[in-house]
Amino acid sequence: LLIFPILWMFLTSFKTPAEILRLPITFLPDSIINLQNYQEVFSRYPFLRYIGNSLIISIVSCLVSIVITTMAGYGFSKFDFPGKEIFFFMILSFLAVPFQSVVVPLYKWVNRFGLVDTYLGIALPLLVSSFGVFLMRQGVDMVPTEIIEAARIDGSSEFNTFITLIFPLVKPFIATQAIIKFMWSWNEFFWPLVITNEDEMKVVTVGLQRFTNDYYIEYNLLTAASVLSVLPMIIMLFIFQKGIIRSVSMSGLKG
Repeated sequence: LLIFPILWMFLTSFKTPAEILRLPITFLPDSIINLQNYQEVFSRYPFLRYIGNSLIISIVSCLVSIVITTMAGYGFSKFDFPGKEIFFFMILSFLAVPFQSVVVPLYKWVNRFGLVDTYLGIALPLLVSSFGVFLMRQGVDMVPTEIIEAARIDGSSEFNTFITLIFPLVKPFIATQAIIKFMWSWNEFFWPLVITNEDEMKVVTVGLQRFTNDYYIEYNLLTAASVLSVLPMIIMLFIFQKGIIRSVSMSGLKG
């Protein structure tokens, strides 16, 4: 059920428009080495630039989010301060707020600082993740407090303890946060569509929309571009899959 649509998309990317509309429907393309659709994707639009923009935004958002959420998770897990649970609940409450409800004031604020059609403007709402704070708090909770207290007794600063002790011990959770954040950032469509006007700043999800119009959908080009758009996520999954499985089994987040 999960693999078949991806396989169908991959095989359709090698078909001509006539093959796609042929009845009865054919599963396999007439020629598996037909690369004309891929060539036309790159010749018609700067699709490599779209992929590069998405990579830059996704990687930056992923790295910044990991640092911020890990530090926040450390603070909420191992420090006591007034209103800690209230602040944590407020952060989690943002998960229930639809992004569309805040996009207008967010756009006005970003536009006021001249960040329209910039990488920072596109990545700004993606730099912090409420789910990431929750996930990293769960991960830091599993680190024994006695180890942290022993490091403090030895004269280690809080920042050094965080870098040398906490960060390595929560690597499985960081791997999970990395793949989830990368996937969310890569698949983000609405905000990049709103904040970008110049063609050279569009991301891959917005670029996919260009193969559709009010009258016709170019399925042969759309599927070819879609295959190119999912490759980075598949690569990320293979890189971090062991960490994801380990963190899910350790955190009790199964199902």
